[in-house]
Amino acid sequence: MLGRQPGGTGSASPAHLKGSPPQRPLRAMPRLPAALLLLLASAACSAAQEAQQGDYYLRIWPEKPAVKYGDSMVLNCSSNCENIGLETSLQTVAAGTGPTWKAFNLTSVTEWEPKPLCFATCGGTEQKYQRITTTVYRAPKRVVLDPLPEVEVGKEYNVTCRVFNVAPIWNLTVTLYQGDRRLYVETFEDHWNPEAGNVVVTSNSITAQQNDHGEEVTCRAVLDLRPEGPFLEMASLSKSLETVVFPMDPYLQTLGSVEINTSMPVECEVSGLFPVQKAVFQLLFAGERLNSSNHISGHKVSAQAQVTSISAGEHQLICIVSLGPVTKIAESTVNVYSLPKPTLHIDHPQIPVNTNVTVMCRSDGSKSPGVVMRISDTQEILLSGDGPSLQYSLTAQKEDNGRQFMCKVELKVDGRSVVKETAANLTVFYAPQMSDSSCPDKLTWKDGSEETFICSASGNPPPTVECRKDEVSYNIGIQQQVSKEHGGIYHCNATNAYGFDVRDVIIHIESYQPDILGIIIGVLCVVVISSAVGVAYYMHYRSKIKKYHLRRRQQQVTGSPMEQKCLNGNV
Repeated sequence: MLGRQPGGTGSASPAHLKGSPPQRPLRAMPRLPAALLLLLASAACSAAQEAQQGDYYLRIWPEKPAVKYGDSMVLNCSSNCENIGLETSLQTVAAGTGPTWKAFNLTSVTEWEPKPLCFATCGGTEQKYQRITTTVYRAPKRVVLDPLPEVEVGKEYNVTCRVFNVAPIWNLTVTLYQGDRRLYVETFEDHWNPEAGNVVVTSNSITAQQNDHGEEVTCRAVLDLRPEGPFLEMASLSKSLETVVFPMDPYLQTLGSVEINTSMPVECEVSGLFPVQKAVFQLLFAGERLNSSNHISGHKVSAQAQVTSISAGEHQLICIVSLGPVTKIAESTVNVYSLPKPTLHIDHPQIPVNTNVTVMCRSDGSKSPGVVMRISDTQEILLSGDGPSLQYSLTAQKEDNGRQFMCKVELKVDGRSVVKETAANLTVFYAPQMSDSSCPDKLTWKDGSEETFICSASGNPPPTVECRKDEVSYNIGIQQQVSKEHGGIYHCNATNAYGFDVRDVIIHIESYQPDILGIIIGVLCVVVISSAVGVAYYMHYRSKIKKYHLRRRQQQVTGSPMEQKCLNGNV
């Protein structure tokens, strides 16, 4: 038997077989399973039948062996010739022998394409040999499905599966499934390398549908070595397919302007999303990310945040919404303006009358272009300009007491006016002054009536007014019953810290006197009228009596009942 020492790599050529091959002692034949012995006996019987035909033959069994890489394999060489042997680069041990056959155990098949050669010597000189090709296989070590992308509905995607360390690849079939539906199948009949390797399978483009969301995708690798070898199958872990719907662009809701160092609410909203809970928002203002909170309502989701800026000018507000592989952006320009509150200063807020006063209006700090400053009172604009300050001067009059001055700054922002103002009051001190309206110089009262003596004066601070008659002070502003003693001249004096004013008030008391002549004339008129009415009535009554007596005499002459009745009625 030709064999190979353990660890050898060479093999005999057909030319070498023509010579006498060196003989090596067979190793102790191990005990073989009964089934294997039965197969060897069957092969020997077949060889014996061919020998009866008188032809030389050489056979190897099995003819198309398949063996797992690293496992052992038994080959049977049968012939009606002599010196049956096996040449191979693999380590072998004797597995059995008979008159026309020999069995060899290849203890560890560690070559991917071994081609054992069975040989024999026929008729003393003729050499016969036969070589077989062995299928060495390795089951897939791993089958892995690449992570599935989140896909927008209506867009195309691919599924990729990886099969690791499998051989022979030309016997491999890889199938991709979505649920029970077969997505893609790939075979490798044209692969030529017998060694174990890795396989990457990518499906054709698949159009995502919304009802595909949540479907399980798996990869199934099958190594089919039948009929000579086994049928090996391995599947990957399943992965869920996620589809998204993002039909509309986001919408930013915000004011177009905000004052520096103040906050403004902003909201970014988008509708029609699926699955809505997986939407991711980013709100950016002036390059800085804002802290936002999300609110979901049906298929609508929004993010709210507060915008604050410490620098004036135009800044970009950006809303980025991501759902799976889809990202959409909305932008808006926000005008950040600066309008410091003005200050108003009156150099002498409390002054005597006829004193010069200066009103100063200022706006400190940086401010946006286009600011207009004004000084006004409650009636009109007194002064305006665009500088950092305004100054208004006046000579204080008593009419200016309590006058309110206002300093206003105004800025046009996005078509609207932003106004800030500060106000201050002017206090003017002046001497008392009494007038006919506040303290009349003549009063007429009726004796016995209820009257109140009123005398006041203007002035700042409010003056004290006192009225005296015969060196006796009169209670001003208190109602009293008038008597003749109240008549006379009152000397009134109004005083404050800035001067005084005096005024004499004359009160005349009218006494009650009845009109005697009028009463007499009235009584006479009543008497005359009553007498005239009495005379008229008496004359009318006498005329009636005369008519009555005349008719009665006529009745007595005629005696007519009807006339009598009429007469009675008239009476």
